Amino acid sequence: MTRKGRPNLTFQKRLELEACLKVGMHKKEIAKQLGVCLATVYNEIKRGEYLHKERSWRDDWGETHYKFVKRYSPNLAQDKYDLNMTSKGAPLKIGKDYAFVEYVEKRILKDKLSPCAVLGEIKRNHLFSTDISKTTLYRYISTGLFLHLTMKNLPVGDRKKHYRKPAAKRASAGTSIENRPAGILDRAEFGHWEMDCVVGKKYTKDTLLVLSERSTRYEIIVKIPNRQKDTVVHALDDLERQYGKEMFRKLFKSITVDNGVEFSDFAGLETSVFGERRTKLYYCHPYTSCERGTNERLNRDIRRLLPKGTDFTKVTEKQVRFVETWLNDYPREIFGFATPAEKFREQIASL
Repeated sequence: MTRKGRPNLTFQKRLELEACLKVGMHKKEIAKQLGVCLATVYNEIKRGEYLHKERSWRDDWGETHYKFVKRYSPNLAQDKYDLNMTSKGAPLKIGKDYAFVEYVEKRILKDKLSPCAVLGEIKRNHLFSTDISKTTLYRYISTGLFLHLTMKNLPVGDRKKHYRKPAAKRASAGTSIENRPAGILDRAEFGHWEMDCVVGKKYTKDTLLVLSERSTRYEIIVKIPNRQKDTVVHALDDLERQYGKEMFRKLFKSITVDNGVEFSDFAGLETSVFGERRTKLYYCHPYTSCERGTNERLNRDIRRLLPKGTDFTKVTEKQVRFVETWLNDYPREIFGFATPAEKFREQIASL
């Protein structure tokens, strides 16, 4: 059998080798029993060799003396074998494309993008000739290929939690989501939003009012001084004045909210500052945040820049606009790595 064709010892064979050495078998007999050549036995023993400390003798004063003897460890041999195997295989797909590596590190570490979003952006805009899959990129990060980038720098995935669903304490303030047209659910039509509040540090009042457009994932963030229902209505009034009566109605055909007290003024939220109705409001079932899935998903991204415990009284309007822009310029895989801002501008142009 050629050297290239010799089988590698399995861990079970290494355990068998250890047992043979302990009973004092000759190495030729061990090679015959394991079904390998004599050289393989010698090489394997050398791979797993270590110095074992054992008691030698006790002198007249009761002091114990020790000696070091050579022993074979199947665990040590297996670890060395696994380590050597990592150096084999195909060469790195990124080669010496240092610009690619630096760009990936910058977009993930500084701009807080996910590896998938970075690769999609690179491919969509033809930034580099290097082309690797997201699985390969995650593997390179986990094995420590990047100088500054580790798995700890990546967005934290979902952690499955189990809760006992509490019972509703009161009915919805207005129209239930059960009466929402089925066409809104499939996101085919532009102009249907979800709204929620992102709260700040405990015992502080400043809050972020967040609106998420379902089809484009476009985000509008408004900083408000508290979570009172009048404050939310006032914020929506300001938004309507900003866009104008006709444009607001085209942009905000419906808004889906939860059953929080801040959204309890059903009539105030639906009624325009110019008279008549400005939008249609729908209320989710109590304790069912999944019915505002887009909103909840984007709130999680907000928490990457403004973590829980952030004192929003110290967050400036400029910082809020930065977070809003970051979200809307984030390449989304669902759009072929186009951004929500691009999709939103397309819809505005069609209006």
